[in-house]
Amino acid sequence: MYLENDPFQCHPYLIENGDASVLVDPGSMLEFDAVVKKINTICSMSDIKYIILHHQDPDLAASVPEMEKLINRDDLRIITHSRMVPLIKHYLIRSEYYEIDRHGNRLQKDGLDLQFITTPYCHSPGAFVTYEQHTKTLFSGDIFGGIGESWDFYAEDDYFERARQFHAEYMPSRDIFNYALKKIEVLDMELIAPQHGSIIKKPQITPLIEQMKKLECGLYLEEGYRNELLLSLSKSKRHTLYLKDGVYWDFDRKKLLWHDTEILLNPKEKIVLALLISKVNHTVSSIDIFNHLYKDQPERDFSSDAITSLIKRIRQKIPQDTIRSCYGVGYILETK
Repeated sequence: MYLENDPFQCHPYLIENGDASVLVDPGSMLEFDAVVKKINTICSMSDIKYIILHHQDPDLAASVPEMEKLINRDDLRIITHSRMVPLIKHYLIRSEYYEIDRHGNRLQKDGLDLQFITTPYCHSPGAFVTYEQHTKTLFSGDIFGGIGESWDFYAEDDYFERARQFHAEYMPSRDIFNYALKKIEVLDMELIAPQHGSIIKKPQITPLIEQMKKLECGLYLEEGYRNELLLSLSKSKRHTLYLKDGVYWDFDRKKLLWHDTEILLNPKEKIVLALLISKVNHTVSSIDIFNHLYKDQPERDFSSDAITSLIKRIRQKIPQDTIRSCYGVGYILETK
């Protein structure tokens, strides 16, 4: 669908499938008349049984109530993520929802085979993309979208330059965006059909994804904020040591925590664990542990049994296999 003098083109798609056809991201009321007219050249509005909404934005969802009136089917289903429903319902949509996360992220019925791949926070918490198995087409929502004064139906080799601005401004961070891209790149795709921009053919897909992976976006786009964030992450890495299963050591407070809840250690356990953590991924001998524990009692005789018993108690309070025995030598706390 083409909007005159608008760099922000919005594209609905129709999967023609008899009386169980699928309308993908139907658009806003700006496009409503044109979309309905085009659908009627392919099938009747009443043939549409499913409407896919990849997220909640008005440029893809606002026309749904009017679409419902024309479709006029009691079995019409709105396919979306459960995290989108609390927002989408404000359009006064009356049809029942097919929540992808409650159906194994799949729709296999009525001759359809649709796989839904979640792409959280790109750019909504319940965002997802749809892979149509038969034609190997990915309906990608906002991902791979492009904006520009001119518009081509099929993407050219310079399409990344058109997609760069959109993703830099709408994707929350490179890390989150790359998480989505890694889930997408394993698919066998012939076409990518984004909600904005141009359709991307197979030869351009892999090079485009590789370019997208390197894109600075969201939080990392603003230099001052990016530097502040990286500094914060760096400090976090220096002052906490994550073990496993949500358990970490806080260097500032000298405490062992599980999801911010303190794991209680007696004084000897805390001293020994702190020593092992200071030598993380390196072996500490039993004698060194003993001498460190009883440095104020130099006359005390070495006891390997005392160290063994103490290590055993510590192991009961931390994730399994975090402290490994080095036979005849000592112990090593591993995070690798």
